Amino acid sequence: MTLRKTASLTSLLSFILLIITSIFVYIKPQGKIANWANWEALGLDKGQWESLHTNLGLLFIVACLIHTILNWDRIMAYLKNKAKKVRIFTGDFNIALFITLAITFMTLFELPPITAIQTFGESLKAAAADKYGTPPYGHAEDSTVQTFCRRTRTDLNIAMKNLAAAKLESVSEEATLSEIAKANGLTPQQVYNVINPE
Repeated sequence: MTLRKTASLTSLLSFILLIITSIFVYIKPQGKIANWANWEALGLDKGQWESLHTNLGLLFIVACLIHTILNWDRIMAYLKNKAKKVRIFTGDFNIALFITLAITFMTLFELPPITAIQTFGESLKAAAADKYGTPPYGHAEDSTVQTFCRRTRTDLNIAMKNLAAAKLESVSEEATLSEIAKANGLTPQQVYNVINPE
C-alpha cells in the first residue's frame, strides 16, 4: 500500500460518487417542496443527498491535493517544452485554460448552450412543484398545528376535528405537521390535506 496509490484511487472513487450525487442534487425539488412532500431518491432525502455531496466533495479535494503534491514532478513535466524548460502556456495548457474560462464565462453571462443546463434544471423543479404541491409558506412542515392554522387562517377547531376524524396518531395542537406525518407514514402535504380538505 502506498500513499500515491491510495490518493489516486480515493480521487477516482470520490469523483465517481460525486457524479452520482451531483445528478440527484441537480434533479431534487426546491427545499421547501422536497420537505413538504418528503422527497426521497434511492432511500435518501434531500438533506442526506446534499450532505453526501458536500462531504464527498471535501474528500475529493483533499485526495486531489495529496495526489497533486505526490505527482508534482509529473505535472511539471506537462509544462515543459522539448528543451525541458518550464513553459506554463504550452499548447495543452492553453486548451485547458480556454475550456475552463469558456465554461466560466458562459455560466456567468448566461450564454447558450450552458443556459440550457440551468433551464432544464429549473423545468425539473417546476415539474416537482406541480407534482408535489407548494407549501403555504417556507418550512410549514415544522410548524405546530396551532401555528400552522394561525398562519394559514384556518380554524383550529375544525382542523383538530378533521385530524381526529382521520384517526391520525400523535395529534395535538402542539405537534408539528412533520411529527404527525412521520407518526402516520404520511407527508406533511397529506396532513395539510386532512386539515384543510378544500
